[in-house]
Amino acid sequence: MTRRERVRACIHPETFKYFVARDDVLDTWSRLSRAYGEPVVADGFGVVEIRHPRFFIRATRMLNPITVIRRRHCTDADVQAIHDLLGFRPEDCAA
Repeated sequence: MTRRERVRACIHPETFKYFVARDDVLDTWSRLSRAYGEPVVADGFGVVEIRHPRFFIRATRMLNPITVIRRRHCTDADVQAIHDLLGFRPEDCAA
């Protein structure tokens, strides 16, 4: 099961870190790539990032946790879609 934590020190109040089970990390990034585009590694920082019109998706080179930052045109349906992809069910936790 994927769990999440709110990132309070971010410009967007709906930013969360998603903690994926260790055995599911590579498969999760494969699904993210298919859905939102190929990740790139930012020079100098080693941050893996996917920039999509609905989300910024980021992680360290360890690929877990995955930080998801909502962008301006992100809808509730977009959030549901990424939750489905990440295996996160809000009803399973309070965060």
